[in-house]
Amino acid sequence: MAPQLELQRIGGPADETDVMREQLEYLIEHISQEVLCGCSECQRYLKVRSILLEIFAEPPRANVQQIAPQFSKAA
Repeated sequence: MAPQLELQRIGGPADETDVMREQLEYLIEHISQEVLCGCSECQRYLKVRSILLEIFAEPPRANVQQIAPQFSKAA
C-alpha cells in the first residue's frame, strides 16, 4: 500500500498588522540581545523607530515675524 500523504491547507493572506507587529517584535528582540551591533537588522530597527517616533518630535519653531504675514492674508 502507498503511504498516505497529508495535504497541508494554505490559509488566506496574513493580516498586515500581525505581520508588522511580528517584525517589530523581532527587531526589538534583536536589539535587546545584540545592543546595536550595526548589522542590517539594527539599521532596520533604527529606521522603523525613527518613523514611529516621528509624531512625538517637536515641530520646528518659526519666527513670529515670519508667521504674521500669513495670518493677515487669511483674515
